[in-house]
Amino acid sequence: LERQLLMQNQMRERQTAMQIAWTREFLKYFGTFFGLAAVGLTAGAIKKKNPGVLLPIVPLSFILAYQYDMGYGTLLQRMKG
Repeated sequence: LERQLLMQNQMRERQTAMQIAWTREFLKYFGTFFGLAAVGLTAGAIKKKNPGVLLPIVPLSFILAYQYDMGYGTLLQRMKG
């Protein structure tokens, strides 16, 4: 029984490590997308003189912050607690 618990704990730690690794990899691509989108939307807002064009940056920034917290922050520790 003790050995089973150790194995389960080890598998859970591996799954968590894989989740963090996946999140960090996703963050690289999403961060690039966010940067390009922010530059493009800012240029579009200036060109059209309409600040409403910048609106999509708000939800994208929340997604970026969540992914950063998951990969490099303390989100998983807070979830466990």
